[in-house]
Amino acid sequence: MSMKRLYLLLAAVFCVSVSTAHAAAFYNLDQSASAVGVANAFTATASDPSAMFYNPAGLAWQEGVGAMVSGAARYQNQSVVLPGGKAPNTASPNSLASLYVGWMPKDSNWGIGFGAFSPYSLNSEWGNVFGGQGQLTKFDTPHVALDVVYALSSTMAVAVGGDWYTGKLDVNSATTTFHGKDNTGFGGHVSWMWHPRPTWSVGALYRSRTNMKMSGTATGAVSGTAHVNMNLPDMVRIGVAHDVYDNIKVEFDGSWTNWSRLSDMNVVGTTTALHTLNLRNTFSAMAGVTWTWRENTQFRFGYAFDEGASRKTGMSARVADNSGHRLTLGAGGDLFGLHMDLAYAYTFYTNHAVTASTPYNGTYRDRRQSLAFSLSNMF
Repeated sequence: MSMKRLYLLLAAVFCVSVSTAHAAAFYNLDQSASAVGVANAFTATASDPSAMFYNPAGLAWQEGVGAMVSGAARYQNQSVVLPGGKAPNTASPNSLASLYVGWMPKDSNWGIGFGAFSPYSLNSEWGNVFGGQGQLTKFDTPHVALDVVYALSSTMAVAVGGDWYTGKLDVNSATTTFHGKDNTGFGGHVSWMWHPRPTWSVGALYRSRTNMKMSGTATGAVSGTAHVNMNLPDMVRIGVAHDVYDNIKVEFDGSWTNWSRLSDMNVVGTTTALHTLNLRNTFSAMAGVTWTWRENTQFRFGYAFDEGASRKTGMSARVADNSGHRLTLGAGGDLFGLHMDLAYAYTFYTNHAVTASTPYNGTYRDRRQSLAFSLSNMF
């Protein structure tokens, strides 16, 4: 197959994916600036310690000890237009902080990796906009991942790891207030990377589902000891990357997330306060370009198309995500003996008109921005 035909095929596959793509409802993708700069199309690259999030098998080509600290400040401007006027979601998205460490000893086929990050967070605060329904939802999941990496050959590697989740949740309405937590959410993941040719790489990651029982105390219609089951999804990421020239790399990624598992956030005690959701399984598509201007200095550009996981029928404003376009740019270079990366992402969501989800009917508008920073080093 000629290179021209191959590029046309990749472009066609990407365009087909875009036409049916879905965003991860509240999955935190912005886990390193190097990945944010290419719209998180990083599964087949995974060339720094943040591989622990995007594809741990990529650690096999990072000889020695690598470490990265990363953070992302995120901003959101979300509102709903109702017959009586426009009302805002007054909650702010959680800022993110991550730590990644990988060790691949010289001349060894075995390595290990560690990651501490928050893969899920959800913040919405609508007050009495919907008659007291969906007043407040806050959910966060600090998380630790451990991996064993094995290089099958000089061109292929696999990694197997475990995930330990802790979480805390607030779900409030006009009739019930709940606060709970869980320290025992467990899951696993497996990843793979292959370099079939020096200028090509293919990567894949599967992360398993997990069930978290957020136990705590409720007041109001549900009173006393109560719990909320959070059935978090399993997901798959795949990516293909190619060095077009010595200094330009392109990557196309796709992902699937099983959001339909999370059917509700019901507060269950002596009675039950119903907080139903209607989420669909989602797909996403991403594309990124990395230009190495000079040794250890990169500029990055990316685009992703996201379609909201929330259905119009049976939608809850607790998870109100719309279809959107994400544009990203980033840069990285060595500074004072360390490698620093910066990235910016802007997501424009199309208006989401809901007419079949009483009491949450309205037209939802959303704009989001992320500013990510990473500092890393190989020892």
